[in-house]
Amino acid sequence: MNVVGSVNNVFVDRVISMLIEAYRVLGEIPELVELYIYEFSDVKRNVLLSEALELGISVLGDYPVSHDAWMSWPRIHVDYEKCRDLLENYFKALLYHEVVHSILHGSLISYIVNTSNVNLGAIRIDPLEVVYLASVIVKDIEVHKYLAEKGLLSILRDYYEYTKSNLREIQCDDLRGLLELAKLISPCILINCELSTRDLHNTCQEKYLKLLKTLCEVKTIQGDLNSKIQKLIEKTITIYTTP
Repeated sequence: MNVVGSVNNVFVDRVISMLIEAYRVLGEIPELVELYIYEFSDVKRNVLLSEALELGISVLGDYPVSHDAWMSWPRIHVDYEKCRDLLENYFKALLYHEVVHSILHGSLISYIVNTSNVNLGAIRIDPLEVVYLASVIVKDIEVHKYLAEKGLLSILRDYYEYTKSNLREIQCDDLRGLLELAKLISPCILINCELSTRDLHNTCQEKYLKLLKTLCEVKTIQGDLNSKIQKLIEKTITIYTTP
């Protein structure tokens, strides 16, 4: 365990206790898991950005709790500044989500994606960003399926309840926005989200059902990570380019 900065010991113990509980409940644990807790969001971003640049990683997400396997083993990062005031059920759901990533995606192979077949046509967006967002969505779907198979739909519901507060902020007038919306609504392929057009920005109201259908299709694909990512990108481009 690595604490970066000054973090309340009660919080540190809480995180460790939740992680131990999560691995026990799930019945699986990687041989090695590294835990990092950062006092400030800026410090966390700077540390991870520095590592990403050194390793040649071009796109980086910013989440309260995150997982990576850049070093060939799973690492879980917790942002104390963003997490210390979260409701207990939300924090637990975020931790469980990343714990499952550490089980399913805890090796470097989950971060090696073939981008040679990505054809964005005239769409102006960095292809690496598209592949990154699509890979995050595909791996999240695998996490959601895993939690559902373990009978932990309550964790999935709490995870969605936390993320859905950002739904109205997403605009679907470009490919990036569609993929960002797809990430937020991805739990809805396994739980009843009671999602309506009122919950969405007006640019997304006619597209979210098509996105949900696409996510359901991706969930059933039998294949490797690359094939799932490719299908998601192709389907999302179709949604974006079809009036």
